[in-house]
Amino acid sequence: MSKQMVVEAMGKHTATIIFSHGLGDTAAGWAPFAESLKRRFQHIKWILPTAPVQPVTLNMGHSMNSWFDITTLTPPGNGLPSQEDEAGMLKSVKRISDLVAAEVDAGIPADRIVVGGFSQGAVIGLLTSLTLERKLAGTICLSGWLALSDKIHMMQTEHANKLPIFWGHGKRDQVVKYTWGEMSVEKLKGMGFKNIEFNSYPQMQHSLCDEEQADVEAWLRKTLPPL
Repeated sequence: MSKQMVVEAMGKHTATIIFSHGLGDTAAGWAPFAESLKRRFQHIKWILPTAPVQPVTLNMGHSMNSWFDITTLTPPGNGLPSQEDEAGMLKSVKRISDLVAAEVDAGIPADRIVVGGFSQGAVIGLLTSLTLERKLAGTICLSGWLALSDKIHMMQTEHANKLPIFWGHGKRDQVVKYTWGEMSVEKLKGMGFKNIEFNSYPQMQHSLCDEEQADVEAWLRKTLPPL
């Protein structure tokens, strides 16, 4: 099992965020993000898992930290990726689901847990949130996309379309196209999802900006308020 980092709550722990990094990164890459928010949200514990090292087709088969294999980020036409590593995705979903279960066993209700991530990690966070039997507090999708979009309607749980979703995407994203974010959100809305906050950032590339972080903070104040 790959290592994970934990940023403990500064006060009484009443909520948890499980946040997954992007392709080729590790938990350490998002530790500053969690650290910068912990003083404002002293009741929240952060769990930052690290993806296993495995060959990635997009990287000419070389191994790197990856939640699932990626064949291409330039699919034909204007659609979302169609050649997807479903088995790899579901294996990672199981890992995040196990982290949720461990938090529930430790006394944190599922509706006080947010699952999310950046890029490839956002894909796994969203997929976990939509298919988990437990009803979560919400999900954070930063520069990600909706995976398994042709079959997610058959996989989602009954309560999934009530899930609060924060979605942030840079219009200058050179890795995960901005249109993928737009199409993903439209797909979810077409499936009956109504609680989606979609935020776009005109100057942002495949990264995080101050404005997006401020928007995440505002969403968290509504979604995971202190008890």
